[in-house]
Amino acid sequence: MRATGLLAGKVAIVTGAGRGIGRSHALALAREGAAVLVNDLGSGITGTGADPGPAETVAAEIRALGGAAIADTTDIADWDDCKALIVRAVAAFGGLDIVVNNAGITQYGSIETETDAGWNRTLAVNLTGTAALMHWAARHWASQGPALGRAIVNTSSPAGTNPPPGAISYVASKAAVAAITASAATELAHLGVRVNALAPMARSRMTDAVPKLDAIMRPPETGFDRMSPDNIARLMLYLASPDCRFTGRVLGVDGDDIYLFEGMSAQTHISNRGAPWAHDGLTKALLAVDPQDKAWMIAPGLHVSPGAPRQDVLDAFEKIERGETVQLWKPIDI
Repeated sequence: MRATGLLAGKVAIVTGAGRGIGRSHALALAREGAAVLVNDLGSGITGTGADPGPAETVAAEIRALGGAAIADTTDIADWDDCKALIVRAVAAFGGLDIVVNNAGITQYGSIETETDAGWNRTLAVNLTGTAALMHWAARHWASQGPALGRAIVNTSSPAGTNPPPGAISYVASKAAVAAITASAATELAHLGVRVNALAPMARSRMTDAVPKLDAIMRPPETGFDRMSPDNIARLMLYLASPDCRFTGRVLGVDGDDIYLFEGMSAQTHISNRGAPWAHDGLTKALLAVDPQDKAWMIAPGLHVSPGAPRQDVLDAFEKIERGETVQLWKPIDI
């Protein structure tokens, strides 16, 4: 571990740092000279349980390499408890420069099957935990006055920027993280704080739990490991470093590919030239817009476009109720 480096003398907090991407973040920061508070509740991917082992293991790993680190098991889902992370980092290392909001959980379920407990726990960890730590860091920095070199790196997800079905609370939380990143970047600029977010594609306990993703993300026998968490940490390190020259951005990472998201941009614009729309005119104008490309599943294995003729859909329902096989539309894998 280097006594000097890109971040020598800096103090960082990394949440969810006991395993996976968070561990890579903590080690990358330490290798560049930062002192690191390693936060991890040690829960499962759905946010249940607790284990102090992961946080202490990573902190001990950093110290064994000659770096400075302490372990922390605060549950970031509690707004007021997040203040303790700031207090501990400042007390242990004399200040705070970098916050990496990495902790996250998921519940696999649709809007139909989601539960109150699953929804609330997912948003509490992924969204409230991110916002709360940003809040207490901002309060600390405000008490110290403006200074250059401060950075917050949040964690959104490709599931937040391009939401898939099957994890409704997770996609909601990650889309919200992208939104508050842009908002906080403007609010905290006067304190010298840059706020950016990652949308990572890499191996984690979440991907391990999905057989289709686990198969895609296994390490190759030889060559470049596109799905290594270390690829995410490299971009995080740039965003946390003095070399970063922007704020309020969301960047996707997939191996060596980096994507710059442009927010919820409106790619189509239709004007009625200052006059209120009539229904028929609006209907005609919107014919120029591509049909909805998401599919409806009206029965197991049967997906139809929302643009399908209404009578065809009704006929399909009747055939299904009679036990007939419907082959009007080719199933779509969504």
